[in-house]
Amino acid sequence: MAGKIRSLQDLQQFDVNRRGQYEGVRQSYYDIQTYANAGQTKLSFFQVPIGQSSKTIADTNMRNAGMLPQPINFLVESIEIVFFPGVLPTTKGVAVAETEFSNDVYTVAKSGSLKFYIGSKTYLEEAPLGRFPPKTRLTMDSAHAISELQAVAADSELQVSTDYASFIGRPYALDPEILLVPNQNFEISLEWPAVVALPSGVDGRIGVIMDGIQYRQSQ
Repeated sequence: MAGKIRSLQDLQQFDVNRRGQYEGVRQSYYDIQTYANAGQTKLSFFQVPIGQSSKTIADTNMRNAGMLPQPINFLVESIEIVFFPGVLPTTKGVAVAETEFSNDVYTVAKSGSLKFYIGSKTYLEEAPLGRFPPKTRLTMDSAHAISELQAVAADSELQVSTDYASFIGRPYALDPEILLVPNQNFEISLEWPAVVALPSGVDGRIGVIMDGIQYRQSQ
């Protein structure tokens, strides 16, 4: 049985072309960069947009350096930190070396502080970095195992070792939320009083995510 045919006026609420009006969409702004294995005392985020210093969409979705363009407004509801060690969480082979994945994660989680600076003052200072867990993370079901490899040698053994960790906990929600307006400078920085080296000795990747609502003009 055919449904009711709605009038064209009823459909206006779904129209993407509404001149002079704003729409709110769920969005995040992110910036990811290298965590040097020897450590550093400060990393600044959202200051280098796509196309500069080899930044791509895999690194950031900022289009301007340190500010939002007209006519974008962004309501920041929560802040997350993601950290990806430069070593793999799983190793395998006849002779398996221990991975330092979880040690790198632990070292970063218990150190450093986050500062959210807008305009001419600081709106948030919090430590340690583990206070800002991501809303999503990799889950793993694994076990140490030894299995025969008949194709390699009659009695050879393959050992599989897994070592994984992630920040976890209640998302760091801003209360009240913070509204970023067009053309106003802002910066989120991660800071350490002294360098914190990674146990693995391999560079990692660390990023900051601002989750919230983006307000933009309809077409």
